[in-house]
Amino acid sequence: MGRHRVLLIRPWRAARAGSGCCAGATGIGGEGWHEDPAFARQRTELRPLSEVYLTLRAGLPPDVAVEIVDPHNTLFLVSAIVRDGHRHRRPWWVLLRDLARAPGYAAIIVDGRVVGDAGLPAPEQALRLIREELAAPRAVPRPAAGT
Repeated sequence: MGRHRVLLIRPWRAARAGSGCCAGATGIGGEGWHEDPAFARQRTELRPLSEVYLTLRAGLPPDVAVEIVDPHNTLFLVSAIVRDGHRHRRPWWVLLRDLARAPGYAAIIVDGRVVGDAGLPAPEQALRLIREELAAPRAVPRPAAGT
């Protein structure tokens, strides 16, 4: 199996906030601010997402890609979930369920599987959820024939 990918879905209200590099998250770029200073409130709303991102980058192996995604970027989400789910041999019925949950508020998606969509967890809790998902067995039961 190849590389793992974690997608962090930005909170909806913050999804339109001057989304330059790093999808508008604050405090993770090395070159200073790349957005209009008028977006101070939105930057404040994105700070928790930035903290989760930095915690994940520091706490996950380097072969795990961590990406921040705008919830309105449906084409990317659909293709990423299908591609990642197929690469990790997940059945189509499970992929369809997770496709419906993918744009959930501050969802966390690991290898095409939604592991959190009820709001952005604390950084250490997000790291724990992702580590548990990466360590979980890959076998997924298939539905019975004729259902």
